[in-house]
Amino acid sequence: MKTIFTYFSILLVSTSVFAEISSKEKNALLKLYKSTNGSKWINTWNLKSSPSAWYGVEVKNGKVVSLKLMNNNLVGQLPSEIGDLTSLEELNLFRNDISGVLPTTIGNLKSLTKLNVSFNKLSGSLPNAIGSLTKIKSIELHMNRFTGQLPESIGSLSSLEVLSLFNNEIEGEIPASYYQLKSLKELLLS
Repeated sequence: MKTIFTYFSILLVSTSVFAEISSKEKNALLKLYKSTNGSKWINTWNLKSSPSAWYGVEVKNGKVVSLKLMNNNLVGQLPSEIGDLTSLEELNLFRNDISGVLPTTIGNLKSLTKLNVSFNKLSGSLPNAIGSLTKIKSIELHMNRFTGQLPESIGSLSSLEVLSLFNNEIEGEIPASYYQLKSLKELLLS
């Protein structure tokens, strides 16, 4: 009986240590893969393997914490399901061919510290939801086609150190709330 209990305990612990990500997070990754022509990526994913083995995906404790797909030929739009990766700390999609808007669900990524979607073809206004990223330290959205005005909500990001928005089509004045960004070290708006 003691041996059975020991084996059962080891099985339970090993299952929890190697637990797969939630179906919601896996679905978000699959939506990204499909909406950005994943089969044509430079480093594509083997969808039959575990998401933790997929290129650019880092998983800790059963949660996706990092997604780095720089220079990987992502073509298409970001799905709203990207906001389901709620434990994401870093999202780096630098230098791809992503178009469309930055989904408002980006505001769901409360653990995000680094956001880099620069050198793409993103357009439309920057979502106010960016102001919900309370842990964010670096926002790099330069070399896109963003329009409209700067969201005032960015001024509430007390940990923000880098805000890079140059080479977009943003207009208007810098919101007064940005003067409250005490941690800001770089502001690039040219």
